[in-house]
Amino acid sequence: MTNTPPPGYQPAPYGFPQPPHPEANSAMIFGIVGLCLSVMCGGIGVFIAPFGWIKGKRVMAEIDANPAAYGGRGNAQAGFITGIIGTIFGALYLLFWVAYVIFIIVMLVVVSEDTSTTTFDSVNAMLGRI
Repeated sequence: MTNTPPPGYQPAPYGFPQPPHPEANSAMIFGIVGLCLSVMCGGIGVFIAPFGWIKGKRVMAEIDANPAAYGGRGNAQAGFITGIIGTIFGALYLLFWVAYVIFIIVMLVVVSEDTSTTTFDSVNAMLGRI
């Protein structure tokens, strides 16, 4: 992509907003949806939030490279930031769920082991009353 505007394009005079970058809103939507899914749905947003992060970073770089052609940097920045936060929360939730499943498996293995003495029998054996 070149930094030159299309033929016949006139930059807006000072004080008038530039047209938003075509992908700025989609970066913001990916970031916000990813963050919401990460927080409310147990980490599922970790699969969506990185798209907002990556797309927001790319769109901000394009807007910074040619500020006379595009606006909407705030939306791209919102997608970038919420994408980072959504990815972190989603990864933490996924780590929690993996640790939880491992804990349940370990507890099932421990409970399924056959022991011939109960806790009460062990206490009596230690006290010498058997």
